[in-house]
Amino acid sequence: MMRAVRGGIEVYVPLWLKKDSPQVRRFIEDGLKKLADKVPPTPPEQTSPDELRALVAVWAQRVGVQPGKITLRPMQRKWGSCSGKRNITLNTSLTWLPRPLAEYVILHELVHLRVFNHGKDFKALMSQHMADWQARDRELDQYHP
Repeated sequence: MMRAVRGGIEVYVPLWLKKDSPQVRRFIEDGLKKLADKVPPTPPEQTSPDELRALVAVWAQRVGVQPGKITLRPMQRKWGSCSGKRNITLNTSLTWLPRPLAEYVILHELVHLRVFNHGKDFKALMSQHMADWQARDRELDQYHP
């Protein structure tokens, strides 16, 4: 599979194929010809990865939680996740979002350390720490991870 993403093209090669095989090279060459003009530009970075990690620390203290490992990595379908082991994973695309939206995602994941669902207790805790979180959530809908 091959697809255009911000700033480049992602290529997925099945494990059973050798990445340097002629078949794979042809697939990539053909795909580049088809997708070259469809690559969206990379938006400017608005918040650095280090700043995102610092925001995690600030918001964790405000919420009164202690996250485990904080990881930033590209994610296909979501902005962040929280594991049962208290680890927080943030999408590297958060660096391109306006800072208030990145803060919303960070708070969302940190609140999951206290409430591991999206029920009324989760919403109440979100409102306690970020009064406009629902507006930020709606604004986030215009972006795609």
